[in-house]
Amino acid sequence: MEDSKLPFSRIRCPRGSNPREFTEQAHRASHLIAFAEPEYPARAKTRGIEGTVVLDAVVDRDGAIKEVSVRTGHPLLAESALETVRQWRYCPTTVNGIPVEVQTDMEVKFTLPDSVVSS
Repeated sequence: MEDSKLPFSRIRCPRGSNPREFTEQAHRASHLIAFAEPEYPARAKTRGIEGTVVLDAVVDRDGAIKEVSVRTGHPLLAESALETVRQWRYCPTTVNGIPVEVQTDMEVKFTLPDSVVSS
């Protein structure tokens, strides 16, 4: 079978009965090889805009971001989230030992330094 004919693999984060078992930080530590923090857009910062931008992405067979688009999020935060995620690099995902492209979603959170975050 040729690699080019492999279908996408849709990866979802496993969730057990204990929601603390799997964290974003644990996922980054085990799969994400290159990670950049987003730059807070000046216009969003001066307006006090915070929030999460959810992106749809395709990670290629080498672990690089191949495609990325905004699903939800404030327009003033979206471009910074896109630019940031384009720099991320993952360990290649394999199925039966063959590298595959992965279609997934990603969240980029923007929180102002002086804001109070509740759990």
